[in-house]
Amino acid sequence: MVKDLSVFTWRYPAVPAEKIVGPYDGQLSNSGLSGSGGDERVELSMPGNIDRYGRRHYIVIDRVNYSDGSHPDNCPGGVDLWPVEADGSGKSLTRTIPANYGNDPNNWEAQDPSPVW
Repeated sequence: MVKDLSVFTWRYPAVPAEKIVGPYDGQLSNSGLSGSGGDERVELSMPGNIDRYGRRHYIVIDRVNYSDGSHPDNCPGGVDLWPVEADGSGKSLTRTIPANYGNDPNNWEAQDPSPVW
């Protein structure tokens, strides 16, 4: 999901257009605080069936409750396992093994931003 399609395609011209989703006009919390729990939720959904009333239903295919690594008080055992380097220091959260469970902080690491397709 990209915020500005033209900037993204200029920066990463090798990414096939059909793999780019956007523009994204929302904003993720930089503090990881979407609610009182100290984490931010991201869900990816795909279109499902349209019911008899014409409403489209969406199927959640992945969900991640992430943190910025700075909220040990909100985590089991008082340890926030999310990497702090992705909290405003120029790094991005990157899934280490895409097929593994997404809602596991051990499956994420801080890396330099890059397109993945």
